[in-house]
Amino acid sequence: MRLQAPPPFLLILTLCWELPSELEQDPSKILLPGVCCLPAGKDICQASFQWFYNLKPHQYEMFFYGGCRGNSNNFLKKGCEKVCKVI
Repeated sequence: MRLQAPPPFLLILTLCWELPSELEQDPSKILLPGVCCLPAGKDICQASFQWFYNLKPHQYEMFFYGGCRGNSNNFLKKGCEKVCKVI
């Protein structure tokens, strides 16, 4: 039997998570979609303001995005707040 890598969409749906007991001790530890755990989706074009979820301080932050390269942690502000909503 040969093991195969999961389809890319499953990787996007993965969660950054902490054990429930850790969540009770530290409310700053939250459950987020995997896309919110990526670094800012910065690129080399630098043309417009976009938003990303910064996992370390647990906040939404603005950065410049020009439309090329980057990653999925790249939203309009409302999209960032919706997808990376703090639970």
